[in-house]
Amino acid sequence: MDPHSFEYANLANLKFIEDLYAQYLKDPASVDESWKYFFEGMQMAGSMQKVMPEITPSKSLSKNDYGSLDLIEAYRKYGHLAAQTNPVLPNAQKEDIKHLRIENHGFSSNDLEAEVPTFGFLKEESTSLSSLVEALDSTYCSSIGLEYDHCRDEIKEFIRGSYEPFVRPPLSNEEKTLIMEDLNKAEMFESFIHLKYPGQKRFSLEGGEATIPMVREILDKSAELGVSEVVFGMAHRGRLNVLANIMKKPYSMMFCEFEPTYIPDSFGGAGDVKYHLGLVTEIKTSHGKPLKVTLSANPSHLESVDPVIVGMTKAKRDLTGGNVLPILIHGDASIAGQGIVFETMQLSRVEGYETGGTIHIVINNQVGFTATEKEARSTLYSTDVAKPFGAPVFHVNGDDPEACVYAGRLAAEIRDQFGIDVFLEILCYRKYGHNEGDEPAFTLPHYYSIIRAKDNVRILYKEKLIVENILSPDRAEELEANFKATLESALSETKEIAANKKSPKKKESKDLSKKEVFKNVETCHPKEKLEQYVEAFSKLPEGFSIHRKIQRIFAERVAAIKKGEGIDWGLSEYLAYASLVSEKHPVRISGQDSQRGTFSHRHATIVDQTSGEKYFPLQHVSQDQASFVAYNSPLSEYGVLGFEFGYAYMSKEGLTIWEAQYGDFANGAQIIIDSYVSSSETKWGLKCGLVLMLPHGAEGSGPEHSSARVERFLQLCSCNNMHVVMPTKPSQVFHALRRQVLSSTQMPLVLFMPKMLLRYSPSLSHISEFTDGQFQEMIDDNEKYKSATRVLVCSGKIYYELLEEREKRKADHIAIVRIEQLYPFNRDKMKKILASYKQMKECYYVQEEQSNSGAYEYIASQFNEILPNKINLCYVGRVRSASPAAGSNALYQKERIKLLKQAFGER
Repeated sequence: MDPHSFEYANLANLKFIEDLYAQYLKDPASVDESWKYFFEGMQMAGSMQKVMPEITPSKSLSKNDYGSLDLIEAYRKYGHLAAQTNPVLPNAQKEDIKHLRIENHGFSSNDLEAEVPTFGFLKEESTSLSSLVEALDSTYCSSIGLEYDHCRDEIKEFIRGSYEPFVRPPLSNEEKTLIMEDLNKAEMFESFIHLKYPGQKRFSLEGGEATIPMVREILDKSAELGVSEVVFGMAHRGRLNVLANIMKKPYSMMFCEFEPTYIPDSFGGAGDVKYHLGLVTEIKTSHGKPLKVTLSANPSHLESVDPVIVGMTKAKRDLTGGNVLPILIHGDASIAGQGIVFETMQLSRVEGYETGGTIHIVINNQVGFTATEKEARSTLYSTDVAKPFGAPVFHVNGDDPEACVYAGRLAAEIRDQFGIDVFLEILCYRKYGHNEGDEPAFTLPHYYSIIRAKDNVRILYKEKLIVENILSPDRAEELEANFKATLESALSETKEIAANKKSPKKKESKDLSKKEVFKNVETCHPKEKLEQYVEAFSKLPEGFSIHRKIQRIFAERVAAIKKGEGIDWGLSEYLAYASLVSEKHPVRISGQDSQRGTFSHRHATIVDQTSGEKYFPLQHVSQDQASFVAYNSPLSEYGVLGFEFGYAYMSKEGLTIWEAQYGDFANGAQIIIDSYVSSSETKWGLKCGLVLMLPHGAEGSGPEHSSARVERFLQLCSCNNMHVVMPTKPSQVFHALRRQVLSSTQMPLVLFMPKMLLRYSPSLSHISEFTDGQFQEMIDDNEKYKSATRVLVCSGKIYYELLEEREKRKADHIAIVRIEQLYPFNRDKMKKILASYKQMKECYYVQEEQSNSGAYEYIASQFNEILPNKINLCYVGRVRSASPAAGSNALYQKERIKLLKQAFGER
């Protein structure tokens, strides 16, 4: 018998199971192992042990006992399928709900008045079957459909104890009035803008106004439970409403952004549309508790902000130790359609990425742009991504704001209790099209005929409170009039500001001056300290069993630092990290295989060969050092890079690195690179010092293990938005990483790292390069070659191939100049270097990439005005190709030989 298959557990086998269970209670070892597993751990046995009366051989459960237990469990598991959660199509059936029919649990209509046990579901030990069904319907099939059967047992028990009838607390009159005020603000804010600024895009929340009281309740309850800060991520739908009514951004400021003459003047970038902008503020909850709230700016790439938010949250928790809550507000089409949601969820329980649980709110208006639910997904619910991760899901009717508030409160409690993600799906509708100028009836005529005929949730709830005598009609009108007056006053203030502002304020350029961009940053470090670091991180705990090859690597590092030469790339990284943590700058590096390094050069963690325990040498550099962490990430680029961007943005004093397994795979995170890394400052004023470490270089390994797409990064460069570096020496990495933290100007660093050079002797560094040097944007050839007639300019490992070829040919008439920093490009320095070659007749840029990739086209544009004597920059490299590298090593070698011949003038 398959112990995981319980199809036999039904009423047809009732007597057999009952007898076997009685036998099990007397002697668990007397039953088959699979039945023991069944009784101990699975659904039926768990329920029996927790809530069923004691069973002895003389006291058996009756058919009605088993039937009522079965029925209760069926409602817990399948009740959501019959829940009345759809405000537009209330009778729409999700799928066949035969599981809830009493006939499937051994009853008939003749048993409705029969007395059945409630097994703790009600206060009463027993009740009539009809009363039990009524209570089950009210709990599991009304305005909330609850999915939690996929959760851990302790979570299920907590939810039952909080959710089932006899413990659900009623809302007070004050709480209901507060909900009414929330709905007034949510709906009247939208309709006011619609009236005063007709035709302007705002991505209205109308139809989903219950989002506002739900979010407000989550904040209230979370603050009560000890949350000190909340970080929001959300798309455009309802964003302005959240800014105004949750984060308390002044209405006058909101209206200013709708004025035709509005130009933001808070920073000197290109800016972004109002429904992409963020805000950091402090609010007071309904109970008077202070709460810092951040809404991150984000692009129109739906859900791309998800990993950024959890990264920001993780950084805040690490740096402050505070209880920080991430809240992600999704759309139904995007949460189902965008794979980044799954990537983000996959991080939720991985060491180094956990945040204590995210609350997800899905504004399900039951349509994408124009796509229907059937066109938008293959799953029953848009939230089915929650199930693999054991996250409970509340499906709530958006026309029942009290249910929304209750679900939000319970979600906050579950998250606080278990540190897990919780999903809240508000079933609602979209009053207008995707934007306010769109006509939705073109594609959804029937659906929108229903929407246009129905009252909104504000009116429905007002009428409910009037019927309940909680609000009088006069008091309801007074609340509306007061809020309308607030909006009118804010609009008058806006118009006055606009009238007095004769012309838009001219924005100051954000471009840094040459002096700022290329200023020297003191990154060298005393030799004595470097020696101390190596001595410290080379000591292992007593009895630690280290792999002999790794032991040799660390011994070689000690020897190199003592000799003062032969410092390789792995040791250079180690020295950079050790120096930074000793200076109180935390260091975090993550990526696929980042602890060891894809090419086994780093060894940031050492594994005991006997116990399997991990040891991080860089956590033991000095007693009062900052933290050093290195994490192997899930096999994800998009999600992990987004996370690290968020982390780096919050960790201003630290060094945060995302390392690609191969640079080729970075394009899996292209949305983060395009919409955040390269442009967050000019769009949103967000400065971020994230480092992208991308192994790059053609070595005959084929088109997927050769190119980090240098050309794409250079195409994104403008306005000094990031550093792009391709180092040829280990010391350059040391200085580049230290500069990234110590510089007063903060921007991302794209670091194209070598592969074959990691242990290549000619590339290794001398100790003086660390103690006396600094980062070099360009490296000139030595004086011996100043009379050269042919100058080769290059970047990356091709330098060493050219160097070897020059020595082989004894071509002293050829000089080789290295560009280490491709962007920002120091034209003045390069111009000075080129001018020093008085005999130069030819100048070539040599690259191993194809002519339509690599840095050539970018470099050519930089050289236009700096080459002397009307010399033109010529190209040496591979021919144009749709693929970044040859598929065979033989072809690669053939191309390589041809390239070197061309570089040295051989046709």
